[in-house]
Amino acid sequence: MSVSSNIEADVKMLDVPIGGADHEPRQLAVVTGWRGSSTPRPGVAWIKTALREPLVHFLLAGAALLALSSVFGNTAGTTQNRIEVSAAEIDRLRELWTRQWGRAPDSKQLDNLVADYVREEIYYREARASGLDKDDTIVRRRLVEKMEFLSQEIASAEPTDAELEQYFAANRVKYTIPAEAGFTHIYFSTSRRGAAAFDDARNALSRLNSSALDAAESTKLAATLGDSFMLQSEYPPQTRDQIKDLFGDEFAAKVLDLEPGSWAGPIQSSYGWHLVRVTEHLPERQPALRDVRNQVAIDYKNQRLQSSSDNYYARLRQRYKVEIDQKALAAAKAAAPQPGAAQPAKGADDGGTPPDLD
Repeated sequence: MSVSSNIEADVKMLDVPIGGADHEPRQLAVVTGWRGSSTPRPGVAWIKTALREPLVHFLLAGAALLALSSVFGNTAGTTQNRIEVSAAEIDRLRELWTRQWGRAPDSKQLDNLVADYVREEIYYREARASGLDKDDTIVRRRLVEKMEFLSQEIASAEPTDAELEQYFAANRVKYTIPAEAGFTHIYFSTSRRGAAAFDDARNALSRLNSSALDAAESTKLAATLGDSFMLQSEYPPQTRDQIKDLFGDEFAAKVLDLEPGSWAGPIQSSYGWHLVRVTEHLPERQPALRDVRNQVAIDYKNQRLQSSSDNYYARLRQRYKVEIDQKALAAAKAAAPQPGAAQPAKGADDGGTPPDLD
């Protein structure tokens, strides 16, 4: 390269990667020396002066870092955005499908499983990159559930016979079977008969308990009395709570006090008036372990899981220093209803009564 009539420059062509590893390198001409007159030209002197300036050094260093970033940055990004569907993951997807459908997936279904997994993984990574997992109540609760599950995993083994016997002995009262009564009833509807429902029931009771009727005749007569009832007319042995759930607390208490065999009443329920005949009465009793073994096993495992979870939490709790705004908490408690105070039931603003089940 000729600069003047008596000065020549030595030029060397260099391949420089500009724009990253995916772009073709470009050639730049670099002046490596001058030949000719010993008298430096003004331009040459300016270049030498500029090369000694710190700002020029800074710019050259920045250009070099940018070039290196372009070359190696793409490689890092490629690795970060790489999704590997390993043999273990394919086996897991196939096993999940088999458990759900009771058969192994065919080749097309296996392709769909892999495609769905990749789609889910991409959405998951993008959601985390966008911060969508932050301050999300559902995500927070799900993570808490996973931690609780991990804390209970060790305690999920099946209990031994000795463990069940020990737990049952310590909690025998819990499995006490309360008194039960089996009964049949005749219903007299207040919506159909009005105030006469009570008198009609009392008159029917006199007929049923007439000494002129034997047991078979009394049963036959009972089938002709009263009104239709949506629920059952005969019930096997029921506890007080079971009867209360169907007919109300007052009805349940009176039925359990009746002697078996004869008709009694009228007894009022939340639906109307009833004549009741107790067919069977079972007193309160203590079952053997074999009679309640399944329930005992469930209760024992639940207690063990809860204990394991509580112990795990206690160990974690020791790592944290918790600071509560006691002033704000006290203010919130002052505005809150007191424990045990009656709360209005949701939607119960009309003081409604159960419908008449005719």
